[in-house]
Amino acid sequence: MISMFVGMSILQWSSFSDGQDKAALQEQDEVLTIVKYGSVMVKSSIPDAKVFVDDVYKGVAENIIESVVAGEHIVSCRAGSKTVSGVFNVKKNDMLRLEARFDEGRLVITPVVAEKVEVEKPEPEKKKKPEPIKHEKPKKPAPVVEAKREEPKDPQAERRKLHLTPMKILFEITPSQEVRIDHRANQATISKYTENKTLIGRYYRTKQNVLLCDAGPCEMGWSVSFLYASEAGKSDAFLLSWKEIVFNGITPIGTSKRVLEWCLDGICRKLEDTSTVDTEQNLEMETYKLIWTKTSVTIRRTDIMNEIAAAGKSLSDY
Repeated sequence: MISMFVGMSILQWSSFSDGQDKAALQEQDEVLTIVKYGSVMVKSSIPDAKVFVDDVYKGVAENIIESVVAGEHIVSCRAGSKTVSGVFNVKKNDMLRLEARFDEGRLVITPVVAEKVEVEKPEPEKKKKPEPIKHEKPKKPAPVVEAKREEPKDPQAERRKLHLTPMKILFEITPSQEVRIDHRANQATISKYTENKTLIGRYYRTKQNVLLCDAGPCEMGWSVSFLYASEAGKSDAFLLSWKEIVFNGITPIGTSKRVLEWCLDGICRKLEDTSTVDTEQNLEMETYKLIWTKTSVTIRRTDIMNEIAAAGKSLSDY
């Protein structure tokens, strides 16, 4: 009797449990089958830009992408090497309108333009009496200022300004024996410019402020190298090396000697200076002239110098 009751109870419980599970599964299936969709459209100033939703190609811009599951998605628009993208929310039964602004590097939502609604025109107001017209004094016209006309540039003069002086080096030795260099040249004609500085030995100054060598050899100097390109496209390699040799005492020629070496396309020439005053030395190689003083080295084109002289003009004009 007891076993029969237990069996019936189990059978009833099993039937109740199976019915409950079937109802839950049916409800779950109904939830799963209800999917909300929206649509996406991307506008682009670049024709045939490709549109991707969650990295899946959906066609080209300006076309409506249907059946996009509602929720957040990554939308991208690609045109050549340019890509704009963002995370956007697609709403149920609604269209997400986007615009690819490649020049700004972003993908933005475009507002929906509201449709025009006709509004009833209000009844015309009663005409009011016109106010008396005030007669204003005519204003004086502003004076017309003629724009200054720019005179056309002389190509010959521009060429001379650009190529007369390929390089100018300004240098000095400070009281602490530091070498300072300042080069001046047109960057359009000069390339591969490099410079180096040297300081060897130990120095001292006498009570009369004369610089002498305490432990030698005492040499200070600098060197620069560069390429100069003429208007004809010809390139020349320059190397300038300057040094001052300081003696350990006062000699008949003074307390130091200066040496300048100039190399043009591998051919080198040398100048020496032992004068205590600032004297100018000149040296010519091919179509270039070197001008050397105690504080500067200038390289000029001799052919352009002759042109300027023949035209009756001064080098200072360029």
